[in-house]
Amino acid sequence: MEEFDALPMDERHLCELIDDMVLMAPRPGVLHQSILFNLSVALAPFFKGKTCRPFSELEVRLNKDIFVPDISALCDPEKFSEQRYEGAPAIAVEILSPGSMRNDLFTKLNKYHLAGEQEYWIVSPKSKTIIVHTFWKREVSEYTLEETLASGIFEDLKIPLSDIFPKAP
Repeated sequence: MEEFDALPMDERHLCELIDDMVLMAPRPGVLHQSILFNLSVALAPFFKGKTCRPFSELEVRLNKDIFVPDISALCDPEKFSEQRYEGAPAIAVEILSPGSMRNDLFTKLNKYHLAGEQEYWIVSPKSKTIIVHTFWKREVSEYTLEETLASGIFEDLKIPLSDIFPKAP
Protein backbone atom coordinates (compact mmCIF):
# COMPACT_ATOMS: atom_id res chain seq x y z
CA MET A 1 0.00 0.00 0.00
CA GLU A 2 2.79 2.45 0.86
CA GLU A 3 4.53 1.85 -2.46
CA PHE A 4 1.24 2.32 -4.30
CA ASP A 5 0.57 5.60 -2.47
CA ALA A 6 4.11 6.76 -3.33
CA LEU A 7 3.44 6.54 -7.07
CA PRO A 8 2.96 9.98 -8.66
CA MET A 9 -0.75 10.64 -9.31
CA ASP A 10 -0.35 10.95 -13.07
CA GLU A 11 1.37 7.55 -13.19
CA ARG A 12 -1.29 5.74 -11.21
CA HIS A 13 -4.34 7.26 -12.87
CA LEU A 14 -5.29 3.89 -14.28
CA CYS A 15 -3.56 1.68 -11.71
CA GLU A 16 -5.22 -0.54 -9.15
CA LEU A 17 -3.80 -2.47 -6.21
CA ILE A 18 -5.21 -6.00 -6.12
CA ASP A 19 -3.78 -8.69 -3.85
CA ASP A 20 -0.59 -6.64 -3.29
CA MET A 21 0.01 -6.30 -7.04
CA VAL A 22 -0.16 -3.02 -8.96
CA LEU A 23 -2.18 -3.57 -12.13
CA MET A 24 -2.14 -1.03 -14.91
CA ALA A 25 -5.06 -0.68 -17.28
CA PRO A 26 -4.79 0.73 -20.79
CA ARG A 27 -6.44 4.05 -21.42
CA PRO A 28 -10.12 3.57 -22.32
CA GLY A 29 -11.15 3.93 -25.95
CA VAL A 30 -13.85 6.07 -27.54
CA LEU A 31 -16.71 3.59 -27.03
CA HIS A 32 -15.79 3.07 -23.37
CA GLN A 33 -15.63 6.84 -22.80
CA SER A 34 -18.93 7.39 -24.59
CA ILE A 35 -20.71 4.82 -22.39
CA LEU A 36 -19.06 6.28 -19.27
CA PHE A 37 -20.25 9.76 -20.19
CA ASN A 38 -23.80 8.61 -20.98
CA LEU A 39 -24.07 6.69 -17.71
CA SER A 40 -22.73 9.68 -15.75
CA VAL A 41 -25.28 11.97 -17.41
CA ALA A 42 -28.07 9.49 -16.61
CA LEU A 43 -27.02 9.16 -12.94
CA ALA A 44 -26.39 12.84 -12.16
CA PRO A 45 -30.04 14.00 -11.95
CA PHE A 46 -31.01 11.05 -9.75
CA PHE A 47 -28.33 11.79 -7.15
CA LYS A 48 -28.71 15.59 -7.21
CA GLY A 49 -29.42 16.82 -3.67
CA LYS A 50 -28.93 13.37 -2.11
CA THR A 51 -26.30 12.22 0.37
CA CYS A 52 -25.01 9.65 -2.12
CA ARG A 53 -23.03 11.09 -5.02
CA PRO A 54 -21.75 9.54 -8.24
CA PHE A 55 -18.04 9.71 -9.05
CA SER A 56 -16.07 8.70 -12.10
CA GLU A 57 -12.73 6.92 -11.69
CA LEU A 58 -12.26 7.74 -8.00
CA GLU A 59 -10.07 5.37 -5.99
CA VAL A 60 -11.99 3.08 -3.63
CA ARG A 61 -10.16 1.19 -0.90
CA LEU A 62 -11.57 -2.19 0.10
CA ASN A 63 -9.45 -3.76 2.83
CA LYS A 64 -5.95 -3.95 1.26
CA ASP A 65 -7.14 -3.48 -2.32
CA ILE A 66 -7.57 -0.23 -4.22
CA PHE A 67 -9.95 -0.22 -7.16
CA VAL A 68 -10.81 2.53 -9.60
CA PRO A 69 -14.37 1.80 -10.73
CA ASP A 70 -15.52 3.53 -13.88
CA ILE A 71 -18.39 4.96 -11.81
CA SER A 72 -19.24 4.61 -8.14
CA ALA A 73 -22.09 5.86 -5.98
CA LEU A 74 -20.60 6.87 -2.64
CA CYS A 75 -22.86 7.57 0.30
CA ASP A 76 -20.86 8.08 3.51
CA PRO A 77 -19.18 11.51 3.72
CA GLU A 78 -17.05 10.27 6.63
CA LYS A 79 -15.28 7.74 4.37
CA PHE A 80 -13.65 10.28 2.05
CA SER A 81 -9.97 10.96 2.45
CA GLU A 82 -8.04 13.42 0.34
CA GLN A 83 -7.06 10.61 -2.00
CA ARG A 84 -9.92 8.10 -2.04
CA TYR A 85 -13.06 6.63 -0.57
CA GLU A 86 -12.32 4.22 2.29
CA GLY A 87 -14.95 1.51 1.99
CA ALA A 88 -17.43 -0.16 -0.28
CA PRO A 89 -19.53 2.03 -2.58
CA ALA A 90 -23.29 1.63 -2.71
CA ILE A 91 -22.91 0.98 -6.45
CA ALA A 92 -19.77 0.25 -8.46
CA VAL A 93 -19.91 0.24 -12.25
CA GLU A 94 -17.30 -1.38 -14.48
CA ILE A 95 -17.35 -1.08 -18.25
CA LEU A 96 -15.74 -4.18 -19.74
CA SER A 97 -12.69 -3.90 -21.94
CA PRO A 98 -10.41 -6.70 -23.15
CA GLY A 99 -7.63 -5.72 -20.75
CA SER A 100 -9.80 -5.66 -17.62
CA MET A 101 -12.47 -8.25 -18.33
CA ARG A 102 -11.09 -11.04 -16.12
CA ASN A 103 -10.64 -8.73 -13.12
CA ASP A 104 -14.04 -7.09 -13.59
CA LEU A 105 -15.98 -10.34 -14.03
CA PHE A 106 -14.32 -12.40 -11.31
CA THR A 107 -11.84 -10.71 -8.96
CA LYS A 108 -13.72 -7.44 -8.45
CA LEU A 109 -17.11 -9.13 -8.36
CA ASN A 110 -15.99 -11.32 -5.45
CA LYS A 111 -14.04 -8.63 -3.61
CA TYR A 112 -16.89 -6.11 -3.85
CA HIS A 113 -19.30 -8.71 -2.55
CA LEU A 114 -17.05 -9.66 0.39
CA ALA A 115 -16.44 -5.98 1.26
CA GLY A 116 -20.14 -5.21 1.67
CA GLU A 117 -20.86 -3.67 -1.71
CA GLN A 118 -24.60 -3.35 -2.27
CA GLU A 119 -24.75 -3.38 -6.05
CA TYR A 120 -22.27 -4.06 -8.87
CA TRP A 121 -23.02 -3.19 -12.49
CA ILE A 122 -21.06 -4.86 -15.29
CA VAL A 123 -21.47 -3.03 -18.58
CA SER A 124 -20.74 -4.92 -21.81
CA PRO A 125 -20.16 -2.61 -24.78
CA LYS A 126 -19.99 -5.63 -27.08
CA SER A 127 -23.40 -7.12 -26.22
CA LYS A 128 -24.94 -3.77 -25.18
CA THR A 129 -26.08 -5.22 -21.88
CA ILE A 130 -25.69 -4.38 -18.20
CA ILE A 131 -25.63 -7.10 -15.58
CA VAL A 132 -26.65 -5.90 -12.12
CA HIS A 133 -25.58 -7.89 -9.07
CA THR A 134 -27.70 -6.80 -6.10
CA PHE A 135 -25.72 -8.56 -3.41
CA TRP A 136 -27.99 -8.04 -0.40
CA LYS A 137 -30.93 -9.54 -2.32
CA ARG A 138 -28.75 -12.22 -3.89
CA GLU A 139 -30.16 -11.23 -7.27
CA VAL A 140 -28.56 -10.97 -10.67
CA SER A 141 -30.44 -9.18 -13.46
CA GLU A 142 -29.40 -8.70 -17.05
CA TYR A 143 -30.72 -5.74 -18.99
CA THR A 144 -30.65 -5.50 -22.78
CA LEU A 145 -30.71 -2.52 -25.11
CA GLU A 146 -34.53 -2.50 -25.28
CA GLU A 147 -34.97 -2.55 -21.48
CA THR A 148 -34.76 -0.11 -18.58
CA LEU A 149 -32.31 -0.89 -15.81
CA ALA A 150 -33.86 -0.75 -12.33
CA SER A 151 -31.53 -0.49 -9.35
CA GLY A 152 -32.16 -2.95 -6.54
CA ILE A 153 -31.04 -0.47 -3.87
CA PHE A 154 -32.34 2.87 -5.13
CA GLU A 155 -36.02 2.30 -5.84
CA ASP A 156 -36.49 5.24 -8.21
CA LEU A 157 -33.25 4.80 -10.15
CA LYS A 158 -34.23 3.64 -13.62
CA ILE A 159 -32.12 4.03 -16.75
CA PRO A 160 -33.18 3.09 -20.30
CA LEU A 161 -30.23 1.29 -21.86
CA SER A 162 -31.01 2.94 -25.18
CA ASP A 163 -29.75 6.15 -23.52
CA ILE A 164 -26.44 4.53 -22.56
CA PHE A 165 -25.12 2.76 -25.64
CA PRO A 166 -24.16 5.02 -28.55
CA LYS A 167 -26.11 4.70 -31.74
CA ALA A 168 -24.19 3.44 -34.75
CA PRO A 169 -23.33 6.22 -37.24
